[in-house]
Amino acid sequence: MTKPLWALASGCVPDALPWDIPLIAHSAGFLSSGMWVDPETTWDKSALKKTKKSLSDTNIQLIDVEVVWLDKTNHIDDKQKLIIDIGLELKSKNILVVSRHENYEASISQFQEMCERAGKDIRICIEFGEFTNIKSLAKAKEFISLVNHPSAGILIDLMHLNRSGDTLPDLKDELYPYIQGCDFWQDSSTMTGMDYIEAAVDSRCCLGDGEARTNDINLMCQSDKDVSLEIRSINLRQRYPDPFKRAKAIFEGCNRGLFL
Repeated sequence: MTKPLWALASGCVPDALPWDIPLIAHSAGFLSSGMWVDPETTWDKSALKKTKKSLSDTNIQLIDVEVVWLDKTNHIDDKQKLIIDIGLELKSKNILVVSRHENYEASISQFQEMCERAGKDIRICIEFGEFTNIKSLAKAKEFISLVNHPSAGILIDLMHLNRSGDTLPDLKDELYPYIQGCDFWQDSSTMTGMDYIEAAVDSRCCLGDGEARTNDINLMCQSDKDVSLEIRSINLRQRYPDPFKRAKAIFEGCNRGLFL
């Protein structure tokens, strides 16, 4: 059996250019990383070539490409197509999708078109959470059931799972291709709106350093699921302004073997 990925999420290094993320992950000791693609900011015409080179130089496997937003219409738009095509070109295992769509039926149609474009070579995963229009695991399962496509999946983020009040599902289920792992503080469980968003992007911490359910972390680490370490932390960004040193601190602070 292929060893599950243990990856540096792109959100850990928001100050890094996309093509530097694999270099940062590799330098820290990771064999995998995420990739942030935003055609309106850092993802320019040369980005794909530079990113392919950094992946080739480091042999980093992409766990995901993010983020695709469900929004506005019932059809896939050019930006969404581009991000999916980049994920396919870079041989990413997953595309991370978040819904801010006001029309539920239209969002299902849009997601279905994403899955059709992806085919069988990549999973299209919806992330549920307080900050999205799909706020719970139950709602995510309902959504994917209606999409009804083999490429569709659900991304579980331990912090969002805790906020929604859901329990960790059976991780043997193929509905869940990978997990975003982190530790966090329980005061986030009652936050809403911008307070929760700020906690999610600034107040996570390394495994074992916070108040996440210990059993959830243990089950995640003991599973055969790929894990993206979503350690978004203002504390780590201030302590380690150099993203290479920050990634190393995350790698050393999140040893999967300690929870087996």
